[in-house]
Amino acid sequence: MSSSVTNGSERRKAIADSGIRIIARDGVRALTHRAVDREAGIPQGSTSYHAKTRLALVELIIDALAARSQADAEKLADSLNTTFEPKRRLDVDALAALVAGLVETLALRRDDMRARYALLLELDDAPHLRAKLTAESAVHTLARQVTASALDATGLPSSDAHVDELIALTDSLVFYRTAIDETASPQSILAAYLHGIAST
Repeated sequence: MSSSVTNGSERRKAIADSGIRIIARDGVRALTHRAVDREAGIPQGSTSYHAKTRLALVELIIDALAARSQADAEKLADSLNTTFEPKRRLDVDALAALVAGLVETLALRRDDMRARYALLLELDDAPHLRAKLTAESAVHTLARQVTASALDATGLPSSDAHVDELIALTDSLVFYRTAIDETASPQSILAAYLHGIAST
């Protein structure tokens, strides 16, 4: 890989990271090419070079958020595969702890989560971009696969409805930790839900 490509990749990452910080701190309307240049400490016009329009800038930021979420889902899948022996039923409380760990990981990336929620509220007029942050995204597809496998391995119901419920609960807990109470513990809530569906 040439140094110019590497530098270009690093510059795009710096632009995405700076855009996320701006949205998290000041809202989507504060996102401009010039503001990103200032936030990133890069020469004026650099952001425009990599994202010629505001929509392209938003897409660059969304792609960065989606890539991080994809990595989180893959790590959870790896944890499920390595923590528990094949063909051995998972413990419900252990599954609750694993999902709670994912909530904690996401909530620690507070700027990412705040930017994601802000963008979701602003992108009604750009459905192709909004889809990358919602149920139509590749991340959501992977999350559904991982969730269904985890429920199966725990001997819990794994219908589409149960998968959707657990994903919605997890996302709600991330939002609560991000926007309302940073000290809230998600594990007891997840355990209560999982034990509840175990008894139905």
